[in-house]
Amino acid sequence: MPTEQEQEQVQTVNQAVNLLVQAAQLAQKRGAYNLDEAALLSQAINVLTASSEDTSELNALEPSDESAEE
Repeated sequence: MPTEQEQEQVQTVNQAVNLLVQAAQLAQKRGAYNLDEAALLSQAINVLTASSEDTSELNALEPSDESAEE
């Protein structure tokens, strides 16, 4: 089990995008952006999260390689 001093590693694109979205949301909560910047970031986050949801839905609909072999 990792110690508290060890940091988690970002290993996938999805993890990286999620981490960046969380960082932008945290910075917004702390007042780091003006209204125009916050609106633009919100749009970008919506595009990224919609894209990842669409990809997840498509992956769930695609037959797995195992079922194709049967």
